[in-house]
Amino acid sequence: MFAKATSSFVKQIESRGDLIPVSSLNDSNKLQLLSLVTRKKKEWFWQKLKYCPSSFTLQEILTSDALIKPAVTESAFLKYEGKFEDRMEASGESNFAHLSFNLEGQNAVELESSFGNLKKQEFDLQQLLKIIEKRTIDLNHPFVQQVYEKKNEILCVVNEKIITSEKCSISEHTQIEEKCGGTLGLKTKILKVSVDDNDEVTKDADVVLEIPPCTVIAYSVSELFINQNGHFELCLLSDKYGGFDKTLLDRNKRACARTVSSPLCCVDGAHKSHQSALEMDIPSETSLIILKPAIEEADQQLKPFLELSEENSQQLFGLYCEFLYHEEVISFLENALDELSSAEQPNLLGLQEMDSTQAQKVKELLQILGYSCPSEEGSPKKDITTPELLTTAFYLFSALAGMSEESLAILGICCETQILPSLHYLINNVSDDGMIPFDNPNLQPLKEEDHFYIAHRLLGLSNVCLEVRESAIRVVTDVQPGVAPVLLCIILQGFAILSGIKRNMSNSNMQT
Repeated sequence: MFAKATSSFVKQIESRGDLIPVSSLNDSNKLQLLSLVTRKKKEWFWQKLKYCPSSFTLQEILTSDALIKPAVTESAFLKYEGKFEDRMEASGESNFAHLSFNLEGQNAVELESSFGNLKKQEFDLQQLLKIIEKRTIDLNHPFVQQVYEKKNEILCVVNEKIITSEKCSISEHTQIEEKCGGTLGLKTKILKVSVDDNDEVTKDADVVLEIPPCTVIAYSVSELFINQNGHFELCLLSDKYGGFDKTLLDRNKRACARTVSSPLCCVDGAHKSHQSALEMDIPSETSLIILKPAIEEADQQLKPFLELSEENSQQLFGLYCEFLYHEEVISFLENALDELSSAEQPNLLGLQEMDSTQAQKVKELLQILGYSCPSEEGSPKKDITTPELLTTAFYLFSALAGMSEESLAILGICCETQILPSLHYLINNVSDDGMIPFDNPNLQPLKEEDHFYIAHRLLGLSNVCLEVRESAIRVVTDVQPGVAPVLLCIILQGFAILSGIKRNMSNSNMQT
């Protein structure tokens, strides 16, 4: 809830991307001016940049004990309140021989926000530059060593933060919206952020989170470029990137456990994501055949799933489907699997914030992937024996993390209503003009009104148009589709493997 509210706040007021939303209340105390934050490079091009606040400050990693005390200014930032709606409407009337569809649907996820009067704190940049001009970083400091040994992280320093000045509350309401004659129920959530007047807290909510004054809700950073002698500079321009001098990194090489990782290039500070055929400009209003290279590469990335036993594959599929209704679990597993596939021990503190049922299911998933969570008694952590499988699971969770909460929920309904085979067939067998005959037996489930609506809705949220033309279905990209169609293809390919759709298709082809 907190992460969703701060993310929406930043999205509404910041277009350049300088402000970073705070994802956890626990990080608020760590985000003081001149605190150190690590930034992790993107493993897959669709991922958002990840920032991780640390418990260290710039002062603590310098070689000299002389204090860094630039002047700090606090000013009124803005009064933030408003009501925003993410509204999705679908309607249409189509006829196929003896079948008639009349679809009408409307769904709105509201976010009412009122963080009240916000303040901004920032240090005097010119003064700071003079203070640090001849200072050097202690390259033997344990925190610095751990960062540059990873090679895929860089150091940043907090240069400004946005804080609340009043007590606020975030409340979440869950509601059921019925579609298609009342036969389809879709859960949606309404999030409301409000200033607590006279210490009054919302009563009619499923979950309420109180936010105290002086809570950091967003911040910005300057990246550090560190030379081999410890001298460093703040990267103040948009085309300047932080990192470690290549000579320094070469001196501290270590084996990289993940074969798909590309080392951080620090000669010019550039840090690029994993390059692949998936990274493409997808044209508007074009047949999904344009995604064939992306589908083929996704199949390669997902190959380790094919090595699973049928039992483990089905268990894994069931857990993926379960987590579709819990966006926070998907985010947790994306981060944990990122660390595990890099041969690092994961941060499992998020398990303590989940209810016992969800935490147990997370442990079951990790167990299937070859990692056993340490017991509460502190048993030794086991070595990771299946890095390829962990990387594949991370790849699929990363694609899921790129989808909206509504898309994930509708994908869950697709799993429950068993129309995944039809969706998988659609994206893999579309023609050059985007047409598929509607009498194709693989599309039989879509002849049910509710099922067609669900497919229409899911594809629409993924910037794909599902249209009906006489006796055929037309599947094309939407206007400015972005990366969403690629993510949907990756997910449908992964789910097809885990659920057995691909195995059944192979058996059918062999019998034919």
